[in-house]
Amino acid sequence: MKIYALYGLMEYMARIPVGGTFVDVHFTGGQLSGYGIRPATYSTDDPVMQRLIERSQLYRSGKITLYRKV
Repeated sequence: MKIYALYGLMEYMARIPVGGTFVDVHFTGGQLSGYGIRPATYSTDDPVMQRLIERSQLYRSGKITLYRKV
């Protein structure tokens, strides 16, 4: 399983273009508190979704990052 993160956001809906359509990836769970910042995350064990995310412009630009690999 891979967990992807978006820092500085509490929630985000990423629209990743695939062919002539889009795949929506919903990042949730982000928190800002006095103890630090917890990024919005999305986890998947589907290798197709992992490939789509890792080949997207959002991932290549660094907006989406690999948070953890379990």
